[in-house]
Amino acid sequence: MRVRIAAAEDAKLLSELRIAQLHDEETQPDIEISEAMEDWFLKKLSDGSLYQVLLYEEEELLATGCLYVLEMPPSFHKPTGKVGYIGNMYTLPAHRKKGYATKVLSLLKEEAEKRDMDRLFLGASVYGAPVYEAFGFRKCDQFMSLDLKKIS
Repeated sequence: MRVRIAAAEDAKLLSELRIAQLHDEETQPDIEISEAMEDWFLKKLSDGSLYQVLLYEEEELLATGCLYVLEMPPSFHKPTGKVGYIGNMYTLPAHRKKGYATKVLSLLKEEAEKRDMDRLFLGASVYGAPVYEAFGFRKCDQFMSLDLKKIS
């Protein structure tokens, strides 16, 4: 197994993987986001706020996931103010149920610890929730959201 950390030149690949993930989760409206997605990856990889892991077996991509770096004001529960958002977790269909998502999570957790982060967050799909819970994530009821743009 080989691990590669994504760089700016991987923006197109990461965009394609993210869109495949969204299609798998059946959460997409019928809009085109490829260009915006690729631009986002390019920007975030270039400015260092995104740490994306690509897991391979020889030359075949197995799984991916990212640590999105956020800095918030310090608090009693987050004394450094450094938190990470785990996202873009995607295992290619032919490689699911083989532990690759857990391997990616472990690598992202190690990076978060190196960066002295206080906490990791993620939004779990119904497919991913059991993996995250087995890894040690727990459900948290303290967050709320507000959609500013409704896409139908």
